[in-house]
Amino acid sequence: MSTRQESQGTTEREFKIRGTGRLLEFAFYLPTKVYFGEYVSEKLGEEAGNLGQSALIVSDENIVRKIINRKKIEDSLNKAGVKTLLWDGVVTNPPLSVAEKGARFARREKCDLIIGLGGGSVIDAAKGIAVMCTNPPPLSLYLGRDRIRKPPLPLIAIPTTAGTGSEVNPYAVFTNTQKNPPQKEIMADPLLFPRIALVDPQLTLSLPPSVTADAGIDALCHAIESYTSKRSRPFSEMLALEAIQILAHYLARAVKDPGNIKIRSYCSYASLLAGVAIAQTGTTLVHGMGYKLSSYLGITHGRANGILLPWVSEFNLQADPPRYTHLAKTLGEKIEGLGYEEGAMRAINGIRRILGEVGQPDRLKGKSIKSDTIEEFAREIMQNKRRLSNNPRLVTFKDVVGIYQKALGNANETQGGSRCVAS
Repeated sequence: MSTRQESQGTTEREFKIRGTGRLLEFAFYLPTKVYFGEYVSEKLGEEAGNLGQSALIVSDENIVRKIINRKKIEDSLNKAGVKTLLWDGVVTNPPLSVAEKGARFARREKCDLIIGLGGGSVIDAAKGIAVMCTNPPPLSLYLGRDRIRKPPLPLIAIPTTAGTGSEVNPYAVFTNTQKNPPQKEIMADPLLFPRIALVDPQLTLSLPPSVTADAGIDALCHAIESYTSKRSRPFSEMLALEAIQILAHYLARAVKDPGNIKIRSYCSYASLLAGVAIAQTGTTLVHGMGYKLSSYLGITHGRANGILLPWVSEFNLQADPPRYTHLAKTLGEKIEGLGYEEGAMRAINGIRRILGEVGQPDRLKGKSIKSDTIEEFAREIMQNKRRLSNNPRLVTFKDVVGIYQKALGNANETQGGSRCVAS
């Protein structure tokens, strides 16, 4: 095969499952019924009435205050004869205790349906509440993979950001405050798929630019990680590439023109596609490393992942230059006449361009982490064999430390007591 990447057409390689040479062999599982479009949130009552009679709406106080058509959502439940209670105790990066507290309230009120109305933290907390309503405590028993014993209460997810993907995936992330320092840990189980997802772009209109950017970059990470992962397959690639192309074109516009419903709709659609993609493939090293930064520094999940995305991608691209060259083209980079190595590097340019357009850094400016803390992060990451096995390139302890140091703007600090500080 030529080492040159043609600007038109698609190579045979791009249609084949990685490492097999076979076409179109994959499994796909998505038990969530999805509604997408403006005002589909008003279908809540119709769907809720088929699942329960007493619903707990899980949210946070900021979301409840800002949602434009909250009354119409509540009216649809009332018309369906569904009793509703509101629990708005969710916080960003929710600790396990938040879901446990919500579950105690839901059990006391005899709720038989959970509705998650909010961003990723809210929907993840709603998943935890649904689990704890049918399973014995503590919630920490179910961290990890496939540990839930009994089916959770049915869950309807209504995202109010365009980034989480939690409405169509089997994952929930919690902060385990029992560990010192507190750590983000994942719960993964097919039982965590919501029954219904109502993806209504109208609900994202009130998002401030910073939240729009953080959420959108998280969706971009989902799509790029899915596309480049070892478990990537033709069906998931189609979803991931479409999401990447949409976000490359519309995310910056959503940040600058937040009231434009057409632009918001494209971003919500891209987030949905990326969420479905990672439900099939999982994520890679970006998310594994991002959880540590988010927990330790208290920054948002999307911000942490965005900082790491160009550095992890730069590390990974030599594992599959043709794939990263195609990624560059999808991101809107010009690759005509370039070989695969040069073309692959253009993907990093595209990622950095988008980060810059939405005002996101690619380094942890003004933050510092001791080198021995970074090494502790790396040791813990190296224990997650499943996520590491999904990364396109073999990862060592030294690699993880080096990527963190680059993201901190200092690749030379290696002594245990020293600090890596961003410039």
